[in-house]
Amino acid sequence: MKKLVYAAIVSGLVGVAFAPARADEAKPEDAVKYRQAIMSVIGGHTGAFFAILSGKVPYNDALPYHADALAAATDHVGAAFEQNTTGSHAKTKAKDAIWAADSDFSKHVEDLEKAAHDLSAAVNAGDQEAIGVAAKALGGACKSCHDKFRKD
Repeated sequence: MKKLVYAAIVSGLVGVAFAPARADEAKPEDAVKYRQAIMSVIGGHTGAFFAILSGKVPYNDALPYHADALAAATDHVGAAFEQNTTGSHAKTKAKDAIWAADSDFSKHVEDLEKAAHDLSAAVNAGDQEAIGVAAKALGGACKSCHDKFRKD
């Protein structure tokens, strides 16, 4: 009997120690830092991608890397904004409108994801015309969301 109780306690402690943290359990400051990290990754790859595309730097062979990384990173934007940090003292540029009941934020996230995945597909296919269209769509998706949901 003692072994059974001991095993139950140990397995419970192991489960708690390795249980993934849920977004609604994070401190607002930590949730904001995570969001900012995701957005920094997106910004970094976007900046690098457009520097190459515009001919400012000669790393054409890195275009697929940046396009694929953008597609992967944008898949995490929606989840990064799940936790409402309205009313917290966390330093953020996110407007409270993101979490309003009538918000179309999720539509903006979907547009961003689609644009990033279209860009990745175009780059990997080597389709120059599609790359231009997809790059413009990505820029538009970023701008429209920032215009509506990001503080100046």
